[in-house]
Amino acid sequence: MAHTRGVVGSIPSAATTKMDLIKKIKKNISANSLINEKDRILVGLSGGPDSIFLLYILHNYFNNQLIIAHINHKLRGVDSDLDEKFVRTISQKLKIPLYVIREDIRKLSNENKKSIEEVGREVRFSFFDKTLKVENFNKIALGHNLDDNVETILINFIKGSGTKGLIGIPEKRDNIIHPIINIKKEEILKFLEENKIEYRVDKTNFEIDFLRNKVRNYLLPIIEKEFNKNFKEKILSLSNILKVEDRFLDNLVENIKNDLMEFENDFIKIDLKKFQKLDLSLKRRLIRKAIDYFNRDLREYPLEHIDKVISLENKKTGKEIELPFDLIAVKDKNKIIIEKKRVEIPNFYIEIPDIGLYELAGMKIELTLVEKISKVKDPFTSFFDYDKIEFPIKFRKPKFGEKFKPLGLKKKKKIQDFFVDNGIPKSVRWNLPILLDKKDDILWIVGVRISDDYKVTNLTKRVICIKITLEDFRWIKIFKRFL
Repeated sequence: MAHTRGVVGSIPSAATTKMDLIKKIKKNISANSLINEKDRILVGLSGGPDSIFLLYILHNYFNNQLIIAHINHKLRGVDSDLDEKFVRTISQKLKIPLYVIREDIRKLSNENKKSIEEVGREVRFSFFDKTLKVENFNKIALGHNLDDNVETILINFIKGSGTKGLIGIPEKRDNIIHPIINIKKEEILKFLEENKIEYRVDKTNFEIDFLRNKVRNYLLPIIEKEFNKNFKEKILSLSNILKVEDRFLDNLVENIKNDLMEFENDFIKIDLKKFQKLDLSLKRRLIRKAIDYFNRDLREYPLEHIDKVISLENKKTGKEIELPFDLIAVKDKNKIIIEKKRVEIPNFYIEIPDIGLYELAGMKIELTLVEKISKVKDPFTSFFDYDKIEFPIKFRKPKFGEKFKPLGLKKKKKIQDFFVDNGIPKSVRWNLPILLDKKDDILWIVGVRISDDYKVTNLTKRVICIKITLEDFRWIKIFKRFL
């Protein structure tokens, strides 16, 4: 249902109290550098009082170019369609361009086995980001208010959040801004009422099926009535204290992270020797920094996950912890590695009959006879005694239990023991290509070690050079993990 008082349009002349409200919003915007005169702003408009209030403030009191974005989540049947119709009317009357998408959020939630809230957030920001690119806009303005912030802090507290969660909704995060985060809900409703500005009311906001609604409609009123009528102000005071301390610690982490962490596209290495000397609070922040590097939503990584990663510092090499959203953390000798889940190479089997150039399984394989060994630093180039090899040679993945005699050893060793002893990460070791001869003797664990049985000696008459060039990005990713 919608308020029907007044007509959608420009805001009338402001009274003193109204101007005080505008000044308060402008002060928040200025203090946190939310908007400058060149910003082109996308306004997320649901049709509810908060987003309508935000739109009218930006439209009437700022000179920035605006567009409106609306998502019909199809969660409330006819009401969702009426919300969309109402937003279209606003767009037409204010002559602000509008982008709309319709997504069945409940269906997507069931298909992806995620909560409605999580899927809604993903759809919303994906849509906003695409619209920004299409229109060449640079900021997203959302209508979260002071009450939303208090609710968020309480929800995070109930869920066992750390200090980040108790700070609440930031005024600015990347290109997302919250210009009215310092304004109370009652101030917004009063403003809209006095200026006869229409808005839509989501009736589900008054139900208590969802945690936020329980906090808003049940918990907060009891606390304000029975314990402290200024509870919201006290919560925000705590938030401001934590915000200052959080900023200090974040700056500290920012200054030390590059000394401890090595950043790659698909993984991060953390130097354990330096990491272990840090206070627990800094360790936790560094792990969160690592997770954030992969553009994961930190709200989905509670403290227990962070501390499990830290616990790897006292585990054996190869110990692995699965994290939400396709990340894993691995203890690797003197490092903790956080990475995207491994890329599995499909099983493959290649036979090569003799000298020549072959392009197979994402690799270029070049076999040539040479007069002698030359010094090369390339781990993908190796030399063998040609006359000891029985062709055809074969490439495939290693198998558990296989043995070979690594260069420099006098007896054979199980391949899994060799991997452990040489620090080959558990996440990639069974995807490495190995080279075998006709008798299934392992000649070479590619990029790692050749067999002592096939090395070039003073008695070698013919030397074969085998050079491999990795062409498939999956091979490159695997070897980059430890070379």
